[in-house]
Amino acid sequence: MCKNDEWIRLSIGYTMDVFTGAHELRHWPALLRPIVNEVLPSCRNVRAKAAEARSLLEPEIRRRRENNEKLLAEGKPLPKLSDTITWFDEMAKGRPFDPTSMQLSLSAAAMHTTSDLLTNAMYDLCANPEYFEPLREEIMAVLKEDGWKKTSLYKMKLLDSFMKESQRHTPTTIAMMQRKARKAVTLSDGTVIPKGATMAVTTDFQMDPQVYPDPQKFDAYRFLKMRQQPGQENNWQFVSTSPEHMGFGHGIHACPGRFFASNETKILLCYMLIMYDWKFPEGQARPKTWTHTLENTSDPTVKLLFRRREDDVPSWE
Repeated sequence: MCKNDEWIRLSIGYTMDVFTGAHELRHWPALLRPIVNEVLPSCRNVRAKAAEARSLLEPEIRRRRENNEKLLAEGKPLPKLSDTITWFDEMAKGRPFDPTSMQLSLSAAAMHTTSDLLTNAMYDLCANPEYFEPLREEIMAVLKEDGWKKTSLYKMKLLDSFMKESQRHTPTTIAMMQRKARKAVTLSDGTVIPKGATMAVTTDFQMDPQVYPDPQKFDAYRFLKMRQQPGQENNWQFVSTSPEHMGFGHGIHACPGRFFASNETKILLCYMLIMYDWKFPEGQARPKTWTHTLENTSDPTVKLLFRRREDDVPSWE
């Protein structure tokens, strides 16, 4: 399915319509939203694309299940597939679920967060152009020594630190790890969280001087220097989670796709840094982040100036 052009079109369109619809619905009183949801074009598009996606995905799911039943009846082992449909099945452990809704939800969650991460990284480079060359030098040195390998990305430690610093300054949300109390909880200081209350962890601590010295400064070397401390090598990687940095959440429900998102974004940044220069137009400062309820979104209206580079551009064959 990942190579099916129609599925790719639907996944992208669904993601765009979901966020457009959510944004438009927020302008209406909560009492009217169920009615408005039926008539807003973006919301109607969401339902239409979901129906199209279901017509594509359900035959594939039926085929897999019928094949598995046949193999089990013949006493043969089931194929070990590494994809989200199989993952959903494994995690469900026999419980009923809607594969189409889950796949579309995963696409919506993955696409906008990764594109937003890349956009913020590009904005941060424009706002801090002194990091262009150090990043390029590291990328070129690693590629000349190892070429394009998964392990090459691990060796790009300044790039890793730069991305984590960018995420520290602009997390995807102002409050992480939203949860609902299933029963009343009394905290150590006596505070009582009543049953049914919704809670979340604010990301303000990522700008707390008690956690990060000079937190307002954008320091691409910040996490690289922290990793150089004895015993801290693996604690401050981009994909690492901790109570001090919840860019991907924390604990057992930390983002499972963060490793893929990290590699994807690093590859894109490597290519762009080697092939292009970019900057804000004259007089343009780093744009402010848009915040809707709890969600942060990079300003999509900003235009950047690009120029193709000629020096030190390797072959991408």
